[in-house]
Amino acid sequence: MDRMARRRHGEAVFEAAGIETLPVDVGVELFVGEALAGGKRRVLGCGSLGAMDTFDAFREAPLKLPPSMAGLIADPQRFPFIDKVVAFDDDERIETQTTLSTELHPFLVDHAIDGVPYHPGVMALEMFAQNALLLKPETALAGFKDVTFGLPVKIMRGSMTVRVEASVESSSDGLHEVQCRLVSDLMSSTGEVFGEREHHRAVVRLVDQAEDLSAFFEGELASMPDTGLAPAPGDLLHHPSFIYLRYFHGPRFQSHGGVLRGVQQGEFLGVDGLALMRHQLPASDQFAIESEGETVLLEALPMLIEAGFQNAGLVAMESEGLSSLPVGIEWSTVLRVPDEGESLRMRSLCTAKEDGGITVHDVVIFGEEDDPVLALRGLRLKGMAPVPEDLAVSIQR
Repeated sequence: MDRMARRRHGEAVFEAAGIETLPVDVGVELFVGEALAGGKRRVLGCGSLGAMDTFDAFREAPLKLPPSMAGLIADPQRFPFIDKVVAFDDDERIETQTTLSTELHPFLVDHAIDGVPYHPGVMALEMFAQNALLLKPETALAGFKDVTFGLPVKIMRGSMTVRVEASVESSSDGLHEVQCRLVSDLMSSTGEVFGEREHHRAVVRLVDQAEDLSAFFEGELASMPDTGLAPAPGDLLHHPSFIYLRYFHGPRFQSHGGVLRGVQQGEFLGVDGLALMRHQLPASDQFAIESEGETVLLEALPMLIEAGFQNAGLVAMESEGLSSLPVGIEWSTVLRVPDEGESLRMRSLCTAKEDGGITVHDVVIFGEEDDPVLALRGLRLKGMAPVPEDLAVSIQR
């Protein structure tokens, strides 16, 4: 069969199946559009899939993203929580979409209550950081402020699609504040969208990348909470097994390395402990592609923030007799990314108690040279349930 005959035969097969091929000029235009839009998905371009369209598949027209943004989102190691850019307004606003699933995000299995996975608040902060950095690609993450953890994201049927909306709130002297919120659609039993629910919100603080950031770091250090000197090394008073008898977190979320000692600063009670980075967790494959040998880069050090939550939670368990969940953070800073083999120590102090069973804490995580790595000021935990009597927490001071 010569080439022309083979081509006519192929066209006849496609036509019989209801599959429409594309003219060359249309195919070239689609290819260029996809290349400029960036992304992480395989795309099939055709007029109609016909018999092959089992799932009524479709693809909206691609957004024309700036080259710097398209390059970032196409990097398989970066921005794992951004599946798709839904809307983009120059340098001012971005809206993205991602589908959270236990298959793609196995950490959800280890953050479940009564078998129902909940998307962790620290991973919501990571999503906010990724969106802000995609919107402002020439910046670095400084931290967060005005964080509110609201309605939890429950993964009820194995997966759930959510969106992040990020918009620039202010920019001055190389510092930028990006307001972010995490939302999902309200849907009827027939699948009709009739509104949206807001889950969490926060302001992401960014700083322009530059060779000399000494003035920026001086300002960050001046704004940090005063938790005293860095915790001294020592033997563990309580090992992780003590902690995770009292917390629901599975191995991919067990970022507390154990209690060093109880501390007291004036009237403020606290705990010194060890903080674990992602690669130091009992199970480190938080994303499915990591178990296949791929590397996933996260921007906000979420496991260290989680270690701070859990350390402060131990203080609340001891003083209030309640298990707590985070409901907000006044301010936080990320001063540096620790070295891979570094041992990190942390201190949390309960600085206030508010109505409604809320305790307020300051947390600082220190590196091996006693230099601060990350800090949380005004972390608010809300007491949710009494700690069983046989699991009551009492820490020597």
